[in-house]
Amino acid sequence: MLEDKAILIVEDEPMIAMMLDDLLTDLGCRVVGPALSLVQAQTLLETSKCDAAIVDLNLNGTMSHPLIEKLIAQGVRVVVATGYGSNASDLPTGCRVLAKPYTIQHVEQALRACIAD
Repeated sequence: MLEDKAILIVEDEPMIAMMLDDLLTDLGCRVVGPALSLVQAQTLLETSKCDAAIVDLNLNGTMSHPLIEKLIAQGVRVVVATGYGSNASDLPTGCRVLAKPYTIQHVEQALRACIAD
């Protein structure tokens, strides 16, 4: 189900972004990015198509709600990665939450559920 899916990574911590890139590659996904900021994510969206996105909720102190809403409006499935866990508030309808810290199993489960919706 995840094989060859294009997944956008939006994560402000380079080490976490690299780890997520490796996890997604291990799951057979094609990685778009990673984008380390909202500006980088917007640029990637102008030039790349993605099936789903994993977006950090808080990017260097800036909440990523506008990007999440834009992705959902474009029909992109969104998994929101956050250290706030299930307490993350005001998330747009239709996105899944991936609590940090996460494992490959958590990422796979969240993406499978997200894409299956």
